[in-house]
Amino acid sequence: MSGAAWAGRPADAELAPFYRRYVALVPDGDLLETLAAQGAETAAWLRSLRPALASWAYAPDKWTAAQVVAHVIDTERIFGARALRLGRGDPAPLPGYDQDAYVAALGPERRSLADLAGELERLRATTVDLLRSIPHPALDVVGTVSGGPMSARGAAYVIAGHERHHVQILRERYAAGGAA
Repeated sequence: MSGAAWAGRPADAELAPFYRRYVALVPDGDLLETLAAQGAETAAWLRSLRPALASWAYAPDKWTAAQVVAHVIDTERIFGARALRLGRGDPAPLPGYDQDAYVAALGPERRSLADLAGELERLRATTVDLLRSIPHPALDVVGTVSGGPMSARGAAYVIAGHERHHVQILRERYAAGGAA
């Protein structure tokens, strides 16, 4: 399902205020088309970076570039699962997650940016398929995620905006820095 169902941004009641910063980064238009194009563009850009950048962080207390990409992947999986559950009418409140614990447990420093780019690209294709399967009326149904409101549409917009946020950081602080 593309078109009108995915052309509108989530209403204020569909997302906790924290997530608005991600939604603001998503361009207007069909979200599924945006997600598909964004995934391909990000994967191609990641493959173009020097392999050594994977293990580089711009400050001692910051994640490496590979950890940032792994975080984007984990977050897309979590928000995709949230979109699925919300879109299928699951009434159970959904918990948050500790992003730092996820990154620490993954050990992405052992993975190349090209490998992570391929994973992100494959995941994005399945995310778009998943979102396409959510019936139009279900996009507006609001559940509880991390103690706040969220709809399937809201979760999908967070996926796009969250990736855009972290790619901007990668471009500005990693690739544009001395390590690229």
